[in-house]
Amino acid sequence: MKKYLLLMAVATLAISSCEEKAPNVRLTEPAIEVKDTTYVSTVPPAQPRNVLVEEYTGASCTNCPAAHEVLKEYQKQHPGRINVIGLYIKGPIQTVPPTAPHAAKYDFRHDDATSIAQNIYGGVSMLPSAGIDRLPVNKSIKLDRSTWGGAIENGLAMPDSINLALESTFDNASGIATIVATISYPMTITFAHNLNLVLVQDSIVDVQEYPTTDTVHPGGDEEYDFTNVLRTVITALPGGDAIFPNIPAKEPGRVIVRVYKYDTKNIADRTVNPKKQPPLVAAHCRIIGYITAASTPYRIMQSAQTTLK
Repeated sequence: MKKYLLLMAVATLAISSCEEKAPNVRLTEPAIEVKDTTYVSTVPPAQPRNVLVEEYTGASCTNCPAAHEVLKEYQKQHPGRINVIGLYIKGPIQTVPPTAPHAAKYDFRHDDATSIAQNIYGGVSMLPSAGIDRLPVNKSIKLDRSTWGGAIENGLAMPDSINLALESTFDNASGIATIVATISYPMTITFAHNLNLVLVQDSIVDVQEYPTTDTVHPGGDEEYDFTNVLRTVITALPGGDAIFPNIPAKEPGRVIVRVYKYDTKNIADRTVNPKKQPPLVAAHCRIIGYITAASTPYRIMQSAQTTLK
């Protein structure tokens, strides 16, 4: 049964790779690919399938704290297997930072998040909402909170076709982050696919609005602990960097190692308000990577994360 599901999943992704492609553009000039190597080794076992959650949220979204708790609970139930990116986009009033009487210090809105919302999700206006591996529920990849649990469980149960492992280091003196992505293949993959890397930050304390009826934080919490906040996308937008396109068929045992360097001094580039960005604290940052099919809607096949050490 698992073999049948795996073949069906691969077939679906192969079909999606024939769709019209949205242009991928590297907007992150400081990201320099410094090494790209490949070799064939022993065939690895398939990893457990991890799930990527792209959570559309906002500091002025009174219902969003409850949505954060839903995801935290699933992360507790499935340690290390649910990777969450908090996307703060331009447009919805709920993403505008709170003002008086609880004025926010920071503005998390980011052009990269907006690009993902527009190019992959066709725009997002209702918060909270999320994509779960960009797989549709009731023909939509934009999911409201009531469908998140079932979509996460379905994603975790899907078989893995590509393995992904990440490592990263950070040089405090230069501000350079080095990210190593290792991609390995437990089975033959013949459709084009891409690597995506983002940097997120936890432990950012600022104002989050709550419902006025909330018994603990009526109206807002001035010391809310923000997690998973997207700070930048390192790879090309909206769909990532092609993975060895000159080898169209990756056979079982194929290993690809890709190394990036990212200069964090330009971390505020492409934000809505660069002067209201939180300080980058490397100890609170993580790199999240995910592999997608090479065509819209860039369905996600595997994801992983690592702390920025």
